[in-house]
Amino acid sequence: MVSKVQKQKPTRNCTKIYKNYGSFKPYIINDFNNRCGYCDDLDKFNGGKNNYQIDHLRPKKLFSELETDYNNLVYCCPFCNRAKWDKWKENGFIDPCSDLYDEHLERHSNGQIKYKSLRGKYIHENLNLFLKRHELLWLIEKVKEQKKELKFYLKNLDAKDNKYQKIINQFIIYDDKIEDYYELYHNEI
Repeated sequence: MVSKVQKQKPTRNCTKIYKNYGSFKPYIINDFNNRCGYCDDLDKFNGGKNNYQIDHLRPKKLFSELETDYNNLVYCCPFCNRAKWDKWKENGFIDPCSDLYDEHLERHSNGQIKYKSLRGKYIHENLNLFLKRHELLWLIEKVKEQKKELKFYLKNLDAKDNKYQKIINQFIIYDDKIEDYYELYHNEI
């Protein structure tokens, strides 16, 4: 199965004006759904909002007049920000808030981000979207969503129905192991 890279398309809603682009951080976090605009990694898996950064889609080094233009800012993980840095090529990078982003990149059911065009290939290679970490973080998030759904079903199971008790007990064991694996991963990053 193939889907969009982003779980939810980011939007820019802030209309405030600041002299320092860092002042936009609380707004951009919200507008980008606590996710990197480029790879869609959830910030809580990468050290939270204090570790995430603000990228300038059009680099401030080349477009100084856009340094505090909110429409040029992208909330992003340190991996995408460091990879992109001051790179710029006309018809290269695409604003992740644009639907055009989805025309060039996609996410496969195993979490891998793939390109669908030459422009997508440029973005994929220059942002290192091929890194295994993006795939793993997507998979961790998927597992957490499925665990939440399973817990909902377990909660609503008829407790008098012993037919499922063995399955429920096995699920609880697996659920504990998954939490242990997540904690190991989280402590490593």
